Amino acid sequence: MKVLMIGNSFSICVGKNLPAIVRSGGGHRLELTSAYIGGCSLQTHAEHLQKAEKDPAFSPYVVSRWDSADLRKHGRRPGNVLRLLRGERFDVVTIQQASSASWDFSTFYPWAETVISCVKKFNPGAKIMIQQTWSYRPDSPRLAEWKFDSGEMFRRIVNAYDAFAARTGFELIPSGCAVDIWRKKCGMTYEVLSDERRAAYRFPDLPPAAADVIGRDFWQKDENGVMRLAKDAIHLNFRGEYLQACVWYGSLFGEDPRKIAFEPGNMGSDLCRVLRGCAFEALEKYGKDL
Repeated sequence: MKVLMIGNSFSICVGKNLPAIVRSGGGHRLELTSAYIGGCSLQTHAEHLQKAEKDPAFSPYVVSRWDSADLRKHGRRPGNVLRLLRGERFDVVTIQQASSASWDFSTFYPWAETVISCVKKFNPGAKIMIQQTWSYRPDSPRLAEWKFDSGEMFRRIVNAYDAFAARTGFELIPSGCAVDIWRKKCGMTYEVLSDERRAAYRFPDLPPAAADVIGRDFWQKDENGVMRLAKDAIHLNFRGEYLQACVWYGSLFGEDPRKIAFEPGNMGSDLCRVLRGCAFEALEKYGKDL
């Protein structure tokens, strides 16, 4: 199966585990291509397609490839989506909204129409699928700016992506739902630390993070060379990346993710089993027949 992801940082992370999962199953082959720009929205994808039509040399994307038959990452090169669609035949093309706009359905159109029509024009045999994104970790500063919490962000994401799927007729890859299921069944609640408590940490100690599959805390030097505790509260961590890949495996191939044999070396089998179960529940909730 040849898959093209027209996406951003919420899609490219699939490449870390999905090819190995496919290989471990033995019954399928995956050739995965990512067209990546960090934070790229449907509007920007649409505008870049229009620019590439006028200037074929326009190359704002990083294009990466993986192959389940050879688990090395096959290069990173500049490119554009139009060139990929014109030059290759894909079985599946995935699209998604940028995470910062994913909860607001009004940001999907009219831009989605441009992207979808381009895919249909140059890859008419491709199945278009939508990746449902996820809500941020509860301590993301963006949530405070938007004046709602992580739970409300997820509810709005569900409404937006369900509306998008209903309007297009495309199948959803329920990554965000799987994240929500993990949060409800893991038996832990992520604790949001005050600025004072975060400031009390000393290198190399880190705050507890096992309660969520989103986000990570890390140390980095500031402009004066002093180590400061930083955080990423929006991207999948290594647990989330495995969970996402399990969801994609079930979505793409119709296989039960609970039967996945591959487990990353940095996680125990008990944790992997729970994550695979969350992936299965998300797919089952969205009507996937596995």
